[in-house]
Amino acid sequence: MNPIFSIADFYAELESSLSQSTMEIRKKWVAVILENNVALQDLFPLLDSEPKTANRFLWLLSEIGIAHQEKLLTTLPLLLEAYDNLNPKYRTSFASFWYLVGVPPENEGKATDLLFQWLLSKETNVTIKSRSLSVLFQLTKQYPELKQELTHCLEDQMHKHSPSFAKKANKILLELAAL
Repeated sequence: MNPIFSIADFYAELESSLSQSTMEIRKKWVAVILENNVALQDLFPLLDSEPKTANRFLWLLSEIGIAHQEKLLTTLPLLLEAYDNLNPKYRTSFASFWYLVGVPPENEGKATDLLFQWLLSKETNVTIKSRSLSVLFQLTKQYPELKQELTHCLEDQMHKHSPSFAKKANKILLELAAL
């Protein structure tokens, strides 16, 4: 840990610079976060910032998950506690987080409900639907009782979206049949 590191200064830097950040800059911030073992929950107030800053913070969380899965995974339960207070536009980010690092065991019930909601919602974009589908498929391996519900959902959603979604859905339907 850097002895002169200040979480307050780092937070201020993120708050003022995230909205204009590039992936290269965010990778440097990921390194700072990991090197200084920054508690991600200390950065959660960035979600209350203006939309561009909040969105880039969500990207930063994903990039942390890519660089260090455990760091994001152990923080997700705390973020999920704030779910109801999050801007509704940001809530589906959990599908991406769970896709990257898995679902914390203590959140599997709520995650399953949310993932099915997003998979079936007309308002959810196809990327989130696809990620929800992938996470739900992984959960069916742990919880075979989800297999039938996921199968029905996929059969319902398969032809309502892009050909690539239908292809993925069909592949997962075949894998579900083999379980």
